[in-house]
Amino acid sequence: MSSSVDQIVAVLRATLSADLGMRKQAEDYLTQHAYGKGHVVGLMQVAVAPQAELPMRQAAAIHFKNIVGKAWDPRKEESARLHEEDKETCKQNVLEALIQSPEVVRSQLTECVKVMVAADYPEKWPALLPTLCSYLQTDDVPRVTGAVHVIMLLCRKYEYKDKEERKTLAPVIDQTFPRLLAMLQSLIGMTDRRTDVALAGLVKLIVKTYWSATYLDVPPVLMRGESFGAWITCMHQIITMDIPAEGANAEGVEKSERKNYPWWKAKKWSLHIANRMFSRYGNPKMCKPEYKDFATAFKSECAGAFLETTLGLLSAVSKNAFVPDRVVNLALQYLTTAVSSALTYKQLKPHMQSVLFSIVFPLVCHSAEDQELWENDPHEFIRKGYDIIEDMYSPRTAAVNFLIELCSKRAKENLPVVMGFLVQILNKCQDSAVRLLPPHEQPHAELGGALHCIGSLQEKLKSTPGYKEQLEPMLVQHVLPAFASPHGHVRAKAAWCAGVFAEIDFTDKNAFQSLFGQVVSALKDTELPVKVDAVVSLASFVEAAEDISQLRPILPQLLDEFFKLMNEVESEDMVFTLETIVEKLGEEIAPYAMGLTANLAAAFWKLNAEDDKDDDDMGGALASVGCLRAIATILESVSSLPHLYPQLEQPLLPIMRKMLTQEGYDVYEEVLEICSYMTYFAPAVTPAMWELWPVMVHALETWAVQYFENVLVPMDNYISRGTETFLAHPTCKNDVLKLAGMVLMNAEMPDPECLPAAKLLECVLANCRGRVDELVPTMLAMSLERLGKTELSYLQDLLMQVVANCLYYDAALALDILNKNGRTASTLAKWFEMLGARTKSGKRRHHRREHDKKICALGLLALLSAPAAALPPECQAAYGQMASALVSLLSDLKTQIAERKEMEANDDGRGGWPAGWSDDDEFDEELGEDQDEGDEPVGLDEAALAKLAAKARAVNPFGGHNRYGNHDSDDSDDDGMLTDDENVTSPLDAVDPFVSFAEMMSLTASADAAKFAALNAGMDQQTAQALMMHADVRRKEIVEEKQEEERKKAERAAKLGAGAV
Repeated sequence: MSSSVDQIVAVLRATLSADLGMRKQAEDYLTQHAYGKGHVVGLMQVAVAPQAELPMRQAAAIHFKNIVGKAWDPRKEESARLHEEDKETCKQNVLEALIQSPEVVRSQLTECVKVMVAADYPEKWPALLPTLCSYLQTDDVPRVTGAVHVIMLLCRKYEYKDKEERKTLAPVIDQTFPRLLAMLQSLIGMTDRRTDVALAGLVKLIVKTYWSATYLDVPPVLMRGESFGAWITCMHQIITMDIPAEGANAEGVEKSERKNYPWWKAKKWSLHIANRMFSRYGNPKMCKPEYKDFATAFKSECAGAFLETTLGLLSAVSKNAFVPDRVVNLALQYLTTAVSSALTYKQLKPHMQSVLFSIVFPLVCHSAEDQELWENDPHEFIRKGYDIIEDMYSPRTAAVNFLIELCSKRAKENLPVVMGFLVQILNKCQDSAVRLLPPHEQPHAELGGALHCIGSLQEKLKSTPGYKEQLEPMLVQHVLPAFASPHGHVRAKAAWCAGVFAEIDFTDKNAFQSLFGQVVSALKDTELPVKVDAVVSLASFVEAAEDISQLRPILPQLLDEFFKLMNEVESEDMVFTLETIVEKLGEEIAPYAMGLTANLAAAFWKLNAEDDKDDDDMGGALASVGCLRAIATILESVSSLPHLYPQLEQPLLPIMRKMLTQEGYDVYEEVLEICSYMTYFAPAVTPAMWELWPVMVHALETWAVQYFENVLVPMDNYISRGTETFLAHPTCKNDVLKLAGMVLMNAEMPDPECLPAAKLLECVLANCRGRVDELVPTMLAMSLERLGKTELSYLQDLLMQVVANCLYYDAALALDILNKNGRTASTLAKWFEMLGARTKSGKRRHHRREHDKKICALGLLALLSAPAAALPPECQAAYGQMASALVSLLSDLKTQIAERKEMEANDDGRGGWPAGWSDDDEFDEELGEDQDEGDEPVGLDEAALAKLAAKARAVNPFGGHNRYGNHDSDDSDDDGMLTDDENVTSPLDAVDPFVSFAEMMSLTASADAAKFAALNAGMDQQTAQALMMHADVRRKEIVEEKQEEERKKAERAAKLGAGAV
């Protein structure tokens, strides 16, 4: 080794020294020289040096990988970069290093090649493909394996790229895949060398390479009949081939080791490919036109052949032969897809009894391995049961999914058979002779499996005549007794099964209460998994219960059990149950609100700390989000008890302080929701809460602009409920202008991101009328500047409403600013143009919400109420036009309010679905024996489809606008943002535009006859008279509304006085 290599080895050895000083000195050396010229090359030389000790080679490879990952192609310009000469040296030697190195080093070098390929191929590494092609022509297995590995990395680079970008991969496929295919065919044919794990590993690599190359679609060259047929034949042969004894049922070899045997891995990837091809091309009717011929050939020639091999593979499972879980999972996925295709379903039917009762049902049952895990590590048992990722790989989940698909798509033939089998098991377990057997001899695994299957088929059973009527008797006769089983897994399954059927219509309410009681009792079970299933099930019962009186007496103990469990188990589902109880109890939760909030806050901090240690802990992350959601639910439940909020603030402030910074990125929306409740329902915005204002401003300025809409809610509360503090604060007013300018004046900022800025300006103008004159010039300037550039219709509306708000704030001030800047005529012209714009059907193009019309009407009223001397000549000349626009606005507003009230009166709580529809109407209708999925469209008439389309557009904030902000259809029924924001209060709520209009007309008539005449000349007199009459109606209604409000306030005060702590 050269001296530089010797030096690096010495430094690496020193990093492992027991001497702290020497270790730190070595680490500092590596850090200082990391990006120095030649250092990265030296690390690679050490990694491949055969005479160096393996731990030193591994350490060098890890350092090499870390440096390459950071500095080969850094995203930021200012980041450290490797010297180009070093990069060239690495590229020239890394393939040879990959080939010559042991596995512990090769795995690190593979990551380096991945980075190099991603950054440099093909432009900066043109020699790579010719080198790989030359390696493939040799008989050197390590060299060929290394080449295939890199080809796989090349294909992976383009896995998710679009068709245009994937063209770069075409030369790789053209030049290497014929050779890869020939090699694969040869390796599969070497029956005498099946035990050679190096060759088996090469087979696995080639199959994985094919998977990556065909990830999004099959490249044209691989779709050609001869080529595709050869590749698919290889996959078929791999799935069917026998596994050598050491990988199949080798004595003394753990299952966890056997599943990593290369031939099993090759089978797994071959099944992946078969599954994807079948799901993508198995139904030609569902394919794009250019793939229909290919799909037709695949369906007729390949789908059935793969089904036979898959059935053969699964038959081994029924004989207790070893098959890795992931292979079983993929095989069952293939069968599940086969159910929807008439061709493969007919082929599957003769085997159905065997598949259902010898393969699927045993997989669903509680196994010896399950019981071992239950006893030795109940926490891991629970994690596996509730882990979404685990479900993706689980044979049990795949078996249940097959059962659900079969009994949904082919129910007529299969549901009676399945349910007959399951009921037979339930009856057997109820037989007196069986119940007298010792517990370990009872068929408890079958009972648990039957309950699992029945619960999994809940959707079909609840909606199918003949079955839905039998659910209540089944629950009473079989599920209730199962709570008393001596076997914990049966009690857990009983709790779960009861929960999934809690929402059915019970004819006997005692049956519901008995099940409810058993679930509550199961919370104190001796077995942890039973408790967790009971907690999750409890949510369904609480949700379905009309009377939760049996919960009230035990609520303190119940909450104690909850938090004990939360300390033991991280589960989003458990937190959801707590949330459901809080929601159901509403104000009754008040005595427990402080304790609940403190416990949830403590649980959040615990989960957050564990998340920091384990970035892959998705369950913990979801549970921490659940804690915040539950806190928000508590705050909402006690929203009518404002005296509680100062107490609740204490445990929540630390969470808000920390999580409103970038550290809280993953939970930012949830924390903002809590902040919104704390600033809206508390008696006042406290000084401690005001400390969060600059935190939110800084977040928006630096990293959270995409959350502006969310941040707007608490900011509105600060301004509306803490107006005096806002006005006296040294930075708040300037913060508003700064944030609005940051988006409105930024030409690169997308229009949708600017919507909250306009709303924020409106909030200040509405709440600080007459007290922020100095802000008005900047507000007008920013709004008009963006208005001239935006093409988004809704943003145009909001910006023009800022102008209307400025006029209502102080018409003389706003007009003076517009006059000084020469913008009066153009602004009014634009406004009148927007007010007059209509679709062909007569609907307004702009200002379509009630709130929009009201703001515009108040702005016009302010203009018309101003003394003539204060108005520029162009305004005085436009009296008639303004009056006409005002009357038209108010008339439309009156109609819109009436329509909304009628809709609210007639609302049946169905959310606008067509009459006769149910939320659980089945769209996965059963298929006929000769039908494929997709043969028949769902039977909706045009009217129903139109209603659905309108409903979909109505929830889209930018609905009805194409990319230029215009309406896709001139007569579109879509009203975009027609619905006014709920729970948003403003001082303008107290201003009635109809009464204001009548008052303005009366005052003008008595004070300025000429102006009154000009106004009348522009108005439709019939409409104006109707509005005057409506103003009288509104005066009476306002009195009644105030009286009703006072009555409710008195009731609330009385209740608060009685229940205040």
